[in-house]
Amino acid sequence: MRAYITLLSNKSYFEGVLILHRSLKAVQARYPLYCVLSISVEDEVQKRLECEGIPCIRLSRTVVDGLVNSEKCGFSHWNYTFDKLLVWGLTQFEKMVFLDCDMLIVRNIDHLFECEPFSAVIAGSLYPGNEHWEGLNSGIMVIIPDERVRDCLLANINLEIEAGKAENRMIGDQDVIKRYLKNWKDQKNLHLEQGYNVFADYLTYYIYRLGYSLNDQTDKPIFVIHFIGRAKPWMKKTLRQYVWLLKMCLKNPYYIMAYRKYLRFLRN
Repeated sequence: MRAYITLLSNKSYFEGVLILHRSLKAVQARYPLYCVLSISVEDEVQKRLECEGIPCIRLSRTVVDGLVNSEKCGFSHWNYTFDKLLVWGLTQFEKMVFLDCDMLIVRNIDHLFECEPFSAVIAGSLYPGNEHWEGLNSGIMVIIPDERVRDCLLANINLEIEAGKAENRMIGDQDVIKRYLKNWKDQKNLHLEQGYNVFADYLTYYIYRLGYSLNDQTDKPIFVIHFIGRAKPWMKKTLRQYVWLLKMCLKNPYYIMAYRKYLRFLRN
């Protein structure tokens, strides 16, 4: 069986799962979306997802206890993503395409199931200042379940946590995966085109400067928009975040277009 998979590790991302599911349906995805639930997610949240038509798989354990990244760093939301590594243990599936639940699907991506496992995007690397980026972004990945891979990933967690502390940097599931895939950057056959994971913050640059498009009239289509960052479109905003959104309106008009499209799915 093939399926799209996402992870809900915190109930505050519930709306994100709904919108991901609705946007997959809107592009007539052939395969279902399953939501993997961390053990801390309440039963009521599961019931609401299932009422939406989203089958759920509840994890029986958590990967990391306690906080790896502090609240002060601005990346504390990464503390909840390590359970993503358990997805490789879902051997009831033949193949999966993992999607972060802060993504909006704007074009059918069923063909990704024909890609090699660990196919992913060096997302954002074409944006000025990011030219040195060379690792995968774990927001979208092609996965063949394998318990041995899962166990190797889990075995790397403590090593990556210690490295993060020594280098005074934040870490998430993505860092653990990159440690495991040390030679991924040289395996060009695993590098998906940038259009499969375009950060919403960079959307206008990718369209105006690089020739990407949300329409069909291009050889650089955008398939997936990724709303990275701590504040998500569905979440209540502070005054500071509203100011940031206003600035984004002025410098990134396509961000606002995507933002409005995203919220329309929320109101459905």
